[in-house]
Amino acid sequence: MAAVVKMLGRRYDAGSRADRLTSWSTPSTDGTSAITNPSVIRNRARDLVRNNPWAAKALFVLANNCVGFGIRCQIQSRSKGRARSAQQLWSDWAETTACDADGLHDFYGLQHLAFRAMAESGECLIRLRPRRPEDGLPLPLQLQLLEPDLLADDLNVAPDPGNVIRRGIEFDSLGRRVAYHLYQQHPGADLLSYSSGKASRVPAADVIHLFRKDRPGQERGVSWLAPVLLTLRELDIYEDATLKRQQIANLFAGFITSDDTGATADELDDELPDLEPGTMYLMRPGREVTFSNPPTSEDPQYRDSCLRRVAAGLGITYESLTGNLSEVNFSSARMGAHEMGRNIDAWQWSLFIPRVCTTVFGWFRDALALQGIPSPDLRAEWTPPARTLVDPAKEYNALLTAVKSGFMTLPEAIRQQGYDPDAVLAEQSDYLAKLDAAGVKVESDYRNKASPAAAAQPAETAINAQV
Repeated sequence: MAAVVKMLGRRYDAGSRADRLTSWSTPSTDGTSAITNPSVIRNRARDLVRNNPWAAKALFVLANNCVGFGIRCQIQSRSKGRARSAQQLWSDWAETTACDADGLHDFYGLQHLAFRAMAESGECLIRLRPRRPEDGLPLPLQLQLLEPDLLADDLNVAPDPGNVIRRGIEFDSLGRRVAYHLYQQHPGADLLSYSSGKASRVPAADVIHLFRKDRPGQERGVSWLAPVLLTLRELDIYEDATLKRQQIANLFAGFITSDDTGATADELDDELPDLEPGTMYLMRPGREVTFSNPPTSEDPQYRDSCLRRVAAGLGITYESLTGNLSEVNFSSARMGAHEMGRNIDAWQWSLFIPRVCTTVFGWFRDALALQGIPSPDLRAEWTPPARTLVDPAKEYNALLTAVKSGFMTLPEAIRQQGYDPDAVLAEQSDYLAKLDAAGVKVESDYRNKASPAAAAQPAETAINAQV
């Protein structure tokens, strides 16, 4: 009996049914069903981004750190000539506005826009748009970015045996995505055409559905601002109320009291002229002036607490969100940057690069094949932008030591700075050749450095001379 009682006592308090937990609603929904009213969440997130500076800053921090000026592509192949030709075509297509169906961004600008849209709305769609050869593009394809509003969210049917459409996404009997059902026009557009409510079936091979998958089985994304929406909204309300309270408190007033019951209000008002700084006035006997003492209405600790919650919920640092560096030193700034850097690495290499960059490069290779350009062994190496160093002098020395000791290769160190090693090597070689042709020597050219034996020779000569 004692053993039974002992076993019954082993439990997690979080799983108990204590009175203080009875109001805690915990439905057992799956990863997709838990995202109730996704349009409400993303519309609230967009409203905060439009009107709340902290929400807008958070999106810039996320997109600028994860994508920045672009995750660059360097094409590799066993044939250097084939790699150079493909790289030139990539530059002509991806590094110009020819790749954008709207004609406004290059591929790296589209990366930034797609990541920002995903963080704000929870999802972003990138659709492949084939083009005709006569359109005059470097390659006959373009990319079109679409907001998730164009997904037919209310479409939940089984059109074919074995297939099912859930929230605008069509799955086969194995659970694979086979198509997306997209409205022809954004439901929130000012001018809607007669066909705006119709959904077109687009093969899944022509669509990148970019979202962060937080749970197994999750089919749609949710705004990254969802965990902090209420905090940001309440901070807005608090700051508005603080401003109103301060405006009321600023109604500074002076009061004249008198023991002369026969004095009128006009007479008392005439006795007190306009107050000016540093001026003294002589009051009649029995008169006294008192002033209101409005209380301060702002609580900086509450605002900081809210902003720290927002930063934690988004996976960024408080300092990057607010720009407040008053409480950090080199060590704490570096630790915070490293922790945020791990999140950035995960979002880059586990989410954005495989989902967007690799898929787009696959479309690029298919377009090359359609153009009759062989591309059997072409592969892409992606280089994210370098993160800003906290203390360049110390951190560059650490990189140099790692390369010299063999813990890191020189190409790996160059990639960490956001550059392509092959491009750096080609540029360095070309520049050194120009220096040699001009007969110019610079300190950065290690060929001009004296060897250790030569550097030690003057010292040995001096010692021998003394002997």
